[in-house]
Amino acid sequence: MRRRSRQLPRLALLEKMPVNLLARQRRRSPASVRRQLRQDARHVLSEPPTPTIPNGDLALVIDGVWSVFRGSVWVLYNMALKPVTSDVAWFLDPVLCHGRETIIMWEEALRTIPPGLLGRVRALVSDGLSGVALVAQRHGWLLQLCHRHLLASLEIRLGRRRRQRAVQQPGRGIRWAILKTLTTVDNEQAAELCQEVLHLSQHPNCTARLRRTARFFVRHQLAYRAYLLRPELQLPATTCALESMNRLLRQAISTANNPDSLLLRATTFLRLRQTIICNACRHQQK
Repeated sequence: MRRRSRQLPRLALLEKMPVNLLARQRRRSPASVRRQLRQDARHVLSEPPTPTIPNGDLALVIDGVWSVFRGSVWVLYNMALKPVTSDVAWFLDPVLCHGRETIIMWEEALRTIPPGLLGRVRALVSDGLSGVALVAQRHGWLLQLCHRHLLASLEIRLGRRRRQRAVQQPGRGIRWAILKTLTTVDNEQAAELCQEVLHLSQHPNCTARLRRTARFFVRHQLAYRAYLLRPELQLPATTCALESMNRLLRQAISTANNPDSLLLRATTFLRLRQTIICNACRHQQK
């Protein structure tokens, strides 16, 4: 444990500065700094992960981090487990796969979760990746879709140049009905609001993209309201906690020049920063 505490500052510096600047500050060559960082990382990874996750049911929060090497896309499949009795999420070792983010690769990543932990998962929190509902259904998990991704997509569909015209009708009505649906615990009211969204999506001024977003929301409105329908699971309504960690992670892996280096740095980073605050959504959206 003492040895790890001496390594942490050296690895943590990757969050703030590239290797070349770190080498200049320490008056060493970049190759020497990279070699030392690799040695420290391998020492951390030589010990098996020991997440001290409390007993009880869990929610699995997932998000992907994209990277490109020599024109090829690689995705880090990042996973965190949040106990229903805690506002702290524990990160698992990420899985690196070649190619774009797909449900098939997410299934491969899920197989790396220890069976003892996977069997305790009761809910999946994710963005609106195509096919994620099938994954939740296959495992018997409740699905909570990310509000932030939905609202960001809605704002993009409204568009800045067309905002004054589109927001008047039907854009403003669609946005209001969606926000109201996200916060109501009344299923009948939610059904009425969804019918209003569908009605407004038929307006002549409604663009094709806005119409698709509105219909997607109506099809999956139960998944967007899972945090309200199952309050005992204390689900977060967004994947913002993972995205916050991913911003730091991108800095830590920014100087990786190949997939092996990327996975080494990412896994080490998440082993050293094992937890993050992941608050359950207990209040209605404004």
